Amino acid sequence: MRLLSMALIVCLTSCSGSVSSISKQLGGSDSLVINFNTPQANTIAKTMSSTEGKAIKKLINFVDGKTGEAYKCGYDGNLMFYKNGVIVGDVSFNYSGDGCHHFMQLVNDELTPTTMSNEAANFLKSLAEGKEWY
Repeated sequence: MRLLSMALIVCLTSCSGSVSSISKQLGGSDSLVINFNTPQANTIAKTMSSTEGKAIKKLINFVDGKTGEAYKCGYDGNLMFYKNGVIVGDVSFNYSGDGCHHFMQLVNDELTPTTMSNEAANFLKSLAEGKEWY
């Protein structure tokens, strides 16, 4: 019985996933602003905001991907995460460039690129096109 207890403790300890630096930084966000840039320009074409917890969590999960390459493709916009009115994360993104889909943010004072899934790219594209569903 003691061996079974030890095995269970080891499994629970090793199986409990660690929280990433990105999740720590963005977790607890209670509002989000999404800016979409004008193509080929450095101006904001459209801004959306949300306080819906499900939507914020979905975007945090998208951003918290595998570490990726720091592409030099330009950006389609940025996600600004807030907690109690204070910005906790500013994440730039590129969903439109072929081979350039990624997120870029400062984590622990270090510029950190993460990969963007096709689902995330399609989601952001649908929002940019004015659809409020996906």
